[in-house]
Amino acid sequence: MNKTDHTHRNEEQDGLAGLTVSPLASVGMQARNFTALFDSPQTSIAPDFYAPGSLASDVERLCDPTQDVSDADLLNVAVKYFFSYVHDDAFDEPVPFGEITQLFERFARHQSMNEPSDDIEIMNRLRMWSPVLRVLADAPRAAHVMRAVIGQSDAPVYGGGPYVGVDIGAGTGIMLLALQIQARRNGFSDIQTLGYQTDPVSGERTHDLVHTLGAGSVMLADPSREGAYGVVRGRTVNFVANEVVAGIQQSLTMANCFGKYRAFFRSVSEGLDSAAFFPAGLVAHSAAANASVILARENCFQPPAEYLEESFVPQGLILEGQVLPMHKLGREFYKFLT
Repeated sequence: MNKTDHTHRNEEQDGLAGLTVSPLASVGMQARNFTALFDSPQTSIAPDFYAPGSLASDVERLCDPTQDVSDADLLNVAVKYFFSYVHDDAFDEPVPFGEITQLFERFARHQSMNEPSDDIEIMNRLRMWSPVLRVLADAPRAAHVMRAVIGQSDAPVYGGGPYVGVDIGAGTGIMLLALQIQARRNGFSDIQTLGYQTDPVSGERTHDLVHTLGAGSVMLADPSREGAYGVVRGRTVNFVANEVVAGIQQSLTMANCFGKYRAFFRSVSEGLDSAAFFPAGLVAHSAAANASVILARENCFQPPAEYLEESFVPQGLILEGQVLPMHKLGREFYKFLT
């Protein structure tokens, strides 16, 4: 049985009191919010949520359906995944928490000049992979997304056949990791998960980490082209995700959202009858068009035709039939950082 251990709390209980947290903060502010809650990055004592084992061992435990998944477990995995994305081979080694916070601190200022003590290679990696690392830098938000995917009520349960999961916007690959955990907890052993990336620089790194963790593969292909989905066309797809939309902090456009979904539905529509989606939908607003829209599978995540060239700001995710305002995504996890 796929069990996730979490409770919904009101704003007075969610651990934000006294914290300076901007809901739509820049990546630098996100990383500073994380490191500012602890002492010197080099000497900080690991908080209760942080487990001493490696990322690989933590992921393996989360895949075990006999083990509950807590919010602390997911935040622990999120921060280790961030570290492992930047450091080769760190996925299979215990990492002192001080090194985690040190990396967050460096990422908070990676667009600025190096400090004398900085590792130049690491700083260059942070700059090179900055567009995708921005999603992971908000660790509470990344953990919240993982929780929602792993515990999604309409996720497929094994009844014969393989699990086929597709992420049409795989930035860091953490969504593919969540799909792998979800599928294994729901009884699947033949799990085939595939993500799409268009950036060859970060795409190669994302594939390497995802593949090493046994969480699938990442294809360097343009997901706004119907031909990109040839490997899944004609197959039954169990789950459709979009990491970029879930973690995005920019407007939704034809280039980064609508075009991808349009090509996907046109190419794979016959295999989607029983597929679950994450997010199930989005609420978005265009100030220029003075219009709000709901994007969901019923409309193939497309705004009305007259708004296709407009930019929309995501305002909320539709999860389990409820709208979660974007500024509350990750909020419940900040209590672990106090």
